[in-house]
Amino acid sequence: MRTGAPPGRTGLLLSLSALVLLTMHLPGCGLFEPREPEEPSQSSLNFRPPTEPSIVISNLQSAIEQKNVANYIACFSDISRGAQPFAFIPSADAAAAYGGILLDWTLQEEQAYFQNMIAQSAQQAFATVTLNLTSTTVTSDSVVSAYDYVLVFEHNDAGFPTTARGSLQFTLHEDASNFWAIQRWVDFKTTTEISWSHFKGKFSN
Repeated sequence: MRTGAPPGRTGLLLSLSALVLLTMHLPGCGLFEPREPEEPSQSSLNFRPPTEPSIVISNLQSAIEQKNVANYIACFSDISRGAQPFAFIPSADAAAAYGGILLDWTLQEEQAYFQNMIAQSAQQAFATVTLNLTSTTVTSDSVVSAYDYVLVFEHNDAGFPTTARGSLQFTLHEDASNFWAIQRWVDFKTTTEISWSHFKGKFSN
């Protein structure tokens, strides 16, 4: 009576075992090693592809609350993405208060002001913006939306308010990738409190 593996089977098992051991020890293979976690993208946190104008507004609010510069600036029209240049029109009182600082405002100034404001705010400090839609006009190539807003951004300058109230108008266009972005921003002072434009002037440098 024969016992054990059929002829040749033992050799085959030994060969397979040797192959597995060899594979595990090949340089750079790392078959059973844990993978290094990927670095999260700076601009990925709660940022949705802006395929609709409403998503741009949602991304803008999230970026302010999270103090995320990459997400914030991605909400605005950028000529490098095949879009029209970004334009900002400040409230009249802020334009008078800050002289030429708010004139000819570009995407670079928009990014610098937001970065500077974050730099003067504690990591856990409160930041939010409430936007209440008052009107929307849709044309063949743009969406113009007006909002009443309340911006709250806690910072370290004790002599400057942390809240701005007013009204604004966003004009949104699609870029070459069919993504929407804010191309024009007009700010209006409507209350006794400062407008958003004052934050831009204050933290512009």
